[in-house]
Amino acid sequence: MNGSNGSASETSGAEPQVTLVEVEPGVAVLFGEVVPQGWEVEPFGLGERADGQIIDALSTVIAASNLAVSIRKASVSAQGLVRLAPETLRQLQAMQPIYKDGYYLGTLAQGGKFSAPVRWAPAAGDKAGMVLAGMGPAATLLAISVQLTQISRKVDENLALTRDVLQALHQDHWNRLSGLYSTIASAVEEAHHIGTVTPRIFERVRSLEVDLAVELRTFKGYVDCHLQALDADYAERRDYLRRNAERIVADIQGFLMAETAHCRYQMLRAAEIAAAEHRSAGDDQLMERLAATVPAGRRESLQRMAEVLQELDAQCHLAAETTGRAWNPRDLFSRGSSGIDDVVRKMATIVAQLRGTLYDEPAELRPAIEAVTDDKGRGKALTILRWALPPDVPLLALAEVVHNRPGPTPCYLGVTPTRFFLTTRASLTRDGVIDDMMLLDDVRYVRTRREKKSAVLDVITKDTNISVSSDVTPDSPQDDALRRVADLLMSAANLPDEERRSAPELEQVTSRRQLLPVETEPAADQE
Repeated sequence: MNGSNGSASETSGAEPQVTLVEVEPGVAVLFGEVVPQGWEVEPFGLGERADGQIIDALSTVIAASNLAVSIRKASVSAQGLVRLAPETLRQLQAMQPIYKDGYYLGTLAQGGKFSAPVRWAPAAGDKAGMVLAGMGPAATLLAISVQLTQISRKVDENLALTRDVLQALHQDHWNRLSGLYSTIASAVEEAHHIGTVTPRIFERVRSLEVDLAVELRTFKGYVDCHLQALDADYAERRDYLRRNAERIVADIQGFLMAETAHCRYQMLRAAEIAAAEHRSAGDDQLMERLAATVPAGRRESLQRMAEVLQELDAQCHLAAETTGRAWNPRDLFSRGSSGIDDVVRKMATIVAQLRGTLYDEPAELRPAIEAVTDDKGRGKALTILRWALPPDVPLLALAEVVHNRPGPTPCYLGVTPTRFFLTTRASLTRDGVIDDMMLLDDVRYVRTRREKKSAVLDVITKDTNISVSSDVTPDSPQDDALRRVADLLMSAANLPDEERRSAPELEQVTSRRQLLPVETEPAADQE
């Protein structure tokens, strides 16, 4: 499904036919009399009893809100769950729709053609939160159903594209993990087919829990080791990623398969309880615990994977930008059709989709202040910094300067909202490396001065004194820009209380006489 202009429903005069209430990023409950043509709606899939509880609870919430009057018939209940494509989510979030009664008004299209006017309540919105809060215990059942929908069979099609490195580097794990994965995927497929999880379906996988836990713990440990290694300075992170690229890819592939299989197993377990004809209070407590802890664990695991993949993808782009060719450190991929950069991007996209988001490349950098004269060098520097800086961190200022270390060295000085950096031009454009990154909180004083034909910028920080210069003529645009860079740095200058000192002499002495020895007259002899 794709989003289109948010005002289309109003300009066309069409009354919204359906309402979407997003209950998890990328998954929404669809309310309406009919399902619009071309939309794929999945049943809740927990059996008649549990599905009935979900629908009854949702209907109660509808009746108590203004949702019912937004559809032609107040008796309309939930049709099921809709998985919103990443493109749909982006367009829903980017468009400027009309907001009315707690809902966004817009249209959704299928295959580029008009489909249906909709009201949409995003998962982070007040309306969606009100619906979920009003469901009571049935919210647990809905959460289980949503998780089964999120890890549907389409995940398998995507994962199949990126398993080659795992097979090559973890052959000892591959046979066991792929067997566990496919067996549980088959059980989920059977549950989707008949619309519930029966005891016989779960019986197929009941004995796999220990093996799943072992594989999950193993690959989680591998990925945690990578995260620990990446908790280093920029150059060390770069070198680690380039030395261990294939191993990182294989470990994340294994972690993703193990995590997906484990989550499916636990949701099948919860769904079997939900479908039972008679549930005890203990069963309900167990379902509630699974519905809360399993998705939370999955989100944490996907966050781990996303962090590593983001770093690795940045290094792929930096290698391409600095060398002019795609990065392929070794030839593990010669048997396949994809290089490491392609595999990393595919995996990052898959992980983002599972998190209910889109994987975006970092936006282009547009510094507000530029003291740069070399346009060609500026373009390359900004392209590399786009990937060398953390995503979504804006570059406020960029200046060409010369640093004496000990001889004159061309450098770039840059400022972000929390840090500033100084890096040689060679390090940045040849290796994609930022030499020195420092906190703005560590800036103590900044000044500019003229020295012969150069403008000099001095930055005194907590631990270092930095002096750089630029051959700009007085009152030129570049000279003004350099002064603005200095003003930007000086606006962050501070002296924390713990670095302040006090001197009693300064506080007490006000005249010379106070520093002279105190003379006293001898006491008179007593008779």
